[in-house]
Formats: sequence, structure tokens, C-alpha cells
Amino acid sequence: MMNSAAAEQDAVGLARESFLGELKSLNRDHPNTGFGVSLRTHSGGHYLLANSRMPLPKTKSQGFPTGRRLALLENSEQFSAIEVLADSSAYEEITPGDEAAILGNALNLIARIDILTSSPEGQDQPRIAATGTGG
Repeated sequence: MMNSAAAEQDAVGLARESFLGELKSLNRDHPNTGFGVSLRTHSGGHYLLANSRMPLPKTKSQGFPTGRRLALLENSEQFSAIEVLADSSAYEEITPGDEAAILGNALNLIARIDILTSSPEGQDQPRIAATGTGG
């Protein structure tokens, strides 16, 4: 397992590509909601990825200013945390059915990021370790 800066950058790049594909689906299904992904590396790096509807912080260390946590995975191989958030202002008006669909999409996104950025050595099947956190 490589924990170098280059390996972390590769993992962030893969996460960004995964997020962009999922983002299109989330935007189509929930056009008025902002979504963001917060990635924290084991070496202390912090990366924020978001669609245009998600309010951004003044500095990334503050996190998303109106982010409501949808799902969180801690201590994956490449990241100390992968978190999916929604803009809490827009999220308040979502139906329970839409909330369940968004939660499923958030868990799938975290699982894909984790699988894409983990090394396949010693793994017969991909592990999906993400869990929802509730509201």
C-alpha cells in the first residue's frame, strides 16, 4: 500500500471522476439541491468536490457552510474520511422517498470511491463499507 503524495493525488482524481458521473444523476433527479463530497486523506489533506448549487466555504478547512451529512465512511485505505453532504436549506423540502433515494446514491458514491481508490491485493470481492448517518 502506497501512502505517498502521488498516490493520494491519484485517489483524489479517481474520486473526482466518480463524483462527476454520480453528480449528473443527482442533478437530474434532484435539480434544486446542492451536493458535496469531502475527502480527508490520512496525511491531513482535505478536498471538497461540489455541484454548482452547493454553497462553498471561504476556506476548505471549514467544510461546507450549509452541509447536512448524508453518509460517511471513515478510515478507508486511501482516505481517513469520505463524506457526502447536501445543502441543508434545499434538503428540508425533500420528500421521504427522495431522501431515501439520495441516501442510496450517497452510499453508492462512497462505496465506488472506496473501491476505485483501494488496492485489489488480497481482496476477492470489493468491500462496501459505507453507512448512512441519519439526519
